[in-house]
Amino acid sequence: MVNDFDRIVNAWNSLLDEPGALTQTARYRICGSSNFGAYLAIRFDDKAPILEIGPITPDILKDAPLPIIKGVDSELSYHSQEMFLSLTLKQTASIDIFLTLAARLTDELSDVEHPITGYGVIRKVLIVWRAFFSSEKKMLSISEQTGLAGELILAILFMDNSIEVATVIRAWKGSERSHHDFQLPLASVEVKATIAHNIETVSISSLRQLDPTGTQKLFLAQVAMDSHDHGDQTLPHLVKNIRQRLSSFPAYRLEFEEKLLASGYRDKDESHYSQQSFQVRKVRSFCVDDNFPKLTHNSIPEGIVEATYQINLGTVALQALTFDELILAISSNQND
Repeated sequence: MVNDFDRIVNAWNSLLDEPGALTQTARYRICGSSNFGAYLAIRFDDKAPILEIGPITPDILKDAPLPIIKGVDSELSYHSQEMFLSLTLKQTASIDIFLTLAARLTDELSDVEHPITGYGVIRKVLIVWRAFFSSEKKMLSISEQTGLAGELILAILFMDNSIEVATVIRAWKGSERSHHDFQLPLASVEVKATIAHNIETVSISSLRQLDPTGTQKLFLAQVAMDSHDHGDQTLPHLVKNIRQRLSSFPAYRLEFEEKLLASGYRDKDESHYSQQSFQVRKVRSFCVDDNFPKLTHNSIPEGIVEATYQINLGTVALQALTFDELILAISSNQND
């Protein structure tokens, strides 16, 4: 099964191979009905990628203009005397973001029949997506790579231990800057990844991070890894592993791609990330209950509104769960 994301990437690669005069464009229909649809296009003079959406009428744009997106020009174009909204990518280094946006629009516009409805959907999506294009963020730092690797490794371990692929992708919240990295149906898991030799100390970045409010159970999972200059367990390898698992889950493949972008991971930086391999040394977890050392809003003096702190896991080492025990705990609805 070819999902929308891969289909659009393949379509773009095909457009790149199309012959054409400098004044011409080539189009590929990616979604829509006979009344309204979206096309991926290429302008041959500068190889600029374009999303053409329509047909529309000028009055649709009058009361609700599109948001300004850095590196993307919007204008009106004509085909067969019909008007289309054209989004042209000016920053070619952002082609991966642009094609992921095309996949999201394909999904959102799949059942749209009328231009007014379609334009409302497009505007809503672009308001969210302008943040992806406006970011000045460079490549992930070593600590950010370590954190992302730990989350992806834990996601793969969950999938390998009978938690459904779609459930894991929905549960992954690390890129959303949520309080907890995984929010599963029966439990939440906060991930602490480290390549340090000393794994007894973990840093907690807020009073919400170990606050169990709103979840049935909360666990802190520590993924201790060794970092090597060469090896197979690189960030690109972990990403590819999950992409392959999502080949039969097109909607969740798109969600995964969006969360990767939100985490700061870009395929264009793959060669840089391939220089560091993460070998799992140990995975252990702790139930964050009344006996676990933590600070929350309910446990601090009045007047303190935020805090960062460190926990010595050596003081609760005897409470550590194996990974199999964690899987049982987050998969079971029975009371402790």
